[in-house]
Amino acid sequence: MADKIVLKIDNVALNLTDDKYTEDFSNVDSLNKSEAGTNLRAVTRTGIPSMSISYTCNDTELAFLEGKAKASSLTVKKWSESSGTEITWKCFMNSFKKDLIIETATERLYKVSFKLNDLEN
Repeated sequence: MADKIVLKIDNVALNLTDDKYTEDFSNVDSLNKSEAGTNLRAVTRTGIPSMSISYTCNDTELAFLEGKAKASSLTVKKWSESSGTEITWKCFMNSFKKDLIIETATERLYKVSFKLNDLEN
């Protein structure tokens, strides 16, 4: 397992060392019943990604993330386990939360969490 997770939002790498994100994949489908009463399932899109991210950041990165939380779309680069390469993904951010966890005379650290959802879903 890598020491650092690669995740870039609009070409700015997030410092996710020792924190986490989870990635889920879902399908878009429809389920209808035929006249005979059998289920008819049509899968229109598979493997739609969504991510939940939680990590600790400083004031500078917090300001960056707060701006991105208001954007209508983001370009995210993430590591793909299946292809073994970095892939680009169009998404948007929601459920952004921040909590001040450490405050010193010179620094503030925040625990942030947010979700990235596929823009085409």
